[in-house]
Amino acid sequence: MWDRLLAIVLLVVLIPVSITARSSGAEDAVPGHHVRRDSGERSPVIIFFDDMEDGEGDWTHVDNTALAVPKFHLDTYYSYERGNSWWCGEQNGHFAGGDGYGNDWDQILDLPPLDISSAVYPILEIAFRCDTEDSYDLVYVQAESAGAYVDLNRGFSGVHAWNAFSGYSVGPSTYDDPLRARFRFVSDVGFSDEDGGYDSDGGAFHVDDIRVYDYYDGSTLFLEDCETGGLCTASVPAAAGDWWHVVSRKCISYSGTNAWWCGDDGDTSLVPGGLDNSLTSPPIDVSGSLECTLRFLVNAQVPMDDDDFWVEQVTTDNGANWYTTGVWWGDFGQCRTWGAHGINGVDLSPYLPGTMFRFRLTMRTTSNGCGPSATGGAGVGLDDIWLEDWTGSAIQHTSWGAIKAMYR
Repeated sequence: MWDRLLAIVLLVVLIPVSITARSSGAEDAVPGHHVRRDSGERSPVIIFFDDMEDGEGDWTHVDNTALAVPKFHLDTYYSYERGNSWWCGEQNGHFAGGDGYGNDWDQILDLPPLDISSAVYPILEIAFRCDTEDSYDLVYVQAESAGAYVDLNRGFSGVHAWNAFSGYSVGPSTYDDPLRARFRFVSDVGFSDEDGGYDSDGGAFHVDDIRVYDYYDGSTLFLEDCETGGLCTASVPAAAGDWWHVVSRKCISYSGTNAWWCGDDGDTSLVPGGLDNSLTSPPIDVSGSLECTLRFLVNAQVPMDDDDFWVEQVTTDNGANWYTTGVWWGDFGQCRTWGAHGINGVDLSPYLPGTMFRFRLTMRTTSNGCGPSATGGAGVGLDDIWLEDWTGSAIQHTSWGAIKAMYR
C-alpha cells in the first residue's frame, strides 16, 4: 500500500500550489505558508472561514463502517459449473464495465462453525476466481487460531480464472475447534471499478464448492455447493465508531481553543483501530468562481510504520463527485507546536466552475490500532480552514487582512 499512497501523493504535488517538502519524506510534505502573489498583487476574497470556536456548526461527521452492507451474495453471474456461486461484487451501471467492486470494501463470508475434533487431518479446499487490482485489493482465506483470525494465504489478487480446489490444512493443533473459517476481501482507497482506475471483469471474488474433509479417510465434514440456498453467511466488520469531535486542547488547536480531532480522549497515545471516519464541511456557494484555493491546518500524529492514513477530498457539485487531493500519513511521536505542521493548500481551479463546494477529511486505520510512543495527540486534528476566491469579484476584501495577519 505504501507505494500506492506515495504515487497518489506525487500526483497531488503536481497540482499548481506552492509546496515545500520537509526532509523526513513525502508523507510529511507540508504546503508552504506563502500567500499567493502574481504580477497584479491580487488579494483573494475569503468566501468561507471557520476557526472552530463556535463548535460543530454545520459540519457533519460519520462512521462509514456503520454504513457498510454485505456484498457477498449467491449469484449465477460468472458462476462455477452449476447455477450459483458466492460472489463478492455487484452489477452497477456506475462502475467501469458495469460490474465489479468499489473502493474501501471490507467484506466477509463466514463458514458455519465446524466440529473437527474427530478428524485426523482436516483440509479446507475451494474453487475460486478473482479479478482485482494486483497486490492492492486482496482476498484472504482465514481461520481462527487462539481466538484471532489468521491468514492461510498471502492474499489473492490480480486475475485468476476459476481454479478447482486449493487446499489448506486446518488441523486442531493449530486452529480452534470448532473451526471458524472465512473469506475476507479488502480494497484500498482508489483504483477500482467504482472510480474507473481498475476495470475488472466480474471482480472481485467468486468462491464455490467450499469443502472441509479429513485427508486421512476422505470423509466430508462440510460442503457448500451454493445450490441449496447457501450455508455460509455474508457480513461486514463491526462498526468502529465515530471519533470525530471538537476538542479544547492545546496540542490539537492552533487558534483559540477549539479544533476538530479524530482520536481517543481516553488514550491520546493510540490511534483507534478499524476506522473509516469522515468529517465534511458545510456547503459553500462557489457559483461564478473560476479560481479558488482551499487552505486549512492539520495536526497529524499517524504512525508511518502501519497502514494508517488520512484522505483529503473536495467536491464542487455538493457531493455528486469527490476528488482526492491528498493521501497522507506521518508520525510526529508527541505533541508538537503547530509551526511544524504548516498550512495545507489545494488549488481548486481544476474542479471549477462549480456550484457548491465541500471539503472532506477521512481517517483510515487498520484493525490493530497503534500510535506514537509518547502520549500526545495520536490521530488527526483540523483547525482553521478558509476558501480564497481569486476570480476578481467586486466583493470587498474586508476579512483578508485579519486572516493573513494570523499567519505572518
